[in-house]
Amino acid sequence: MKLDFHRIGVKFFFVTIAIEGRRPVLSELAGENSRPNLLPAGEVVRSALRALHLARPGIGVSDYVIMPDHVHFVMLVDCDKDRIASPLWLTHRLLDAVEMALQGGVGKMRGEIEPALLARYLRAVCAADDAAHGYAAGVGEPTGAAAPAPPPGPPAGGAPGSAALAPGSAGGAPGFAALAPGPAGGAGGVPPSVPRAPRGVRPTALFERSPYIELSFDSRQLQAIRRYIRLNPARKLWRLAHPDRFRRVSGLRHRFLDPGRSWSAIGDVTLFASPFLFPVRLTLKKSVEEHGPAIGEIVEKARHGFIPVSGFISPGEREALRRLKAEPRARFIKLLPCALPPNYDPSAEDSRELAAGRMLILSGFSRTPALSAIEMRGNPAIARAFRKNCLEMNDLAVALCNAATAGESK
Repeated sequence: MKLDFHRIGVKFFFVTIAIEGRRPVLSELAGENSRPNLLPAGEVVRSALRALHLARPGIGVSDYVIMPDHVHFVMLVDCDKDRIASPLWLTHRLLDAVEMALQGGVGKMRGEIEPALLARYLRAVCAADDAAHGYAAGVGEPTGAAAPAPPPGPPAGGAPGSAALAPGSAGGAPGFAALAPGPAGGAGGVPPSVPRAPRGVRPTALFERSPYIELSFDSRQLQAIRRYIRLNPARKLWRLAHPDRFRRVSGLRHRFLDPGRSWSAIGDVTLFASPFLFPVRLTLKKSVEEHGPAIGEIVEKARHGFIPVSGFISPGEREALRRLKAEPRARFIKLLPCALPPNYDPSAEDSRELAAGRMLILSGFSRTPALSAIEMRGNPAIARAFRKNCLEMNDLAVALCNAATAGESK
């Protein structure tokens, strides 16, 4: 993975790390409106997240949730304070710190490991890496005559730190054992009561070494990420309670759908049974305020049993969807201008409606991959293809509603 971004100001990165084999070893779900109850391993993860800023002042973690088998968090990188920090590199170092601590017996301790101890370990690891690349730790200033490239991500062939972070291994970053107090009391070391991994033993692999990292481009996307993190425990419980409503259906067939296309869907497919489908298309050329009367009519029709069908992409359509979600009796069908991936992960807001049986997400573009905001911003051809699909999607919405009306009249 390569993350390209301008190293100016504060950047926000959405990071997801997962447990090998998706074992539920970090926490237990406690309820829709409660944070998960942390298990010992989850407590160490929480301490490591808190320790990151102590170890590297230009880095911080704001929002986070520790799920049973994975962790989501927002990493803040102040590029003015730390000009060489790599989110991927720091995430791997964070995983190394947790695994090293757990191997030392922290999982058997009462309470959580002190963030200061993990910060000391992370600081030592970062300093070793910075020194290896010719930088003064944490500031990005070269210590030699020539400035080498910033620290890369994990070395080819494996995670950073299995062999390199083995306690006491020659030439590698120091493990917990290397930070222990010396015979004279060890100024700058860690308290002797803290368990340490045996010398020469490699850290036990707990996490997958392929974290997902996404750069947040604007405040709207960042707010969506924060909502996603906050509602993650509730989403998991919704999925467990209503697995049928979150199951992706491929090769979907229905008399109202164009048989010449390959359709896929997730949600309540019984919404097709209604003859009262109507298309919603609110142009980009008008403001949300100008669309106010039309949005009011859409919500009023939905209140009386009609089902709007739209991509809900333009600002006016997004506002209509927001108001539809606030109307308890409304139901709606959301079309996608791209394929519905097999591992499609609905937003937190969509998940709530899927669980309630009020929503169907539908795609008729089986051969068009999902288009990310990054790809569209950096490639005009991809942006044009997205717009073409959106126009075609609007035509599909009209055709679907016409077929539903005609089918009922027969």
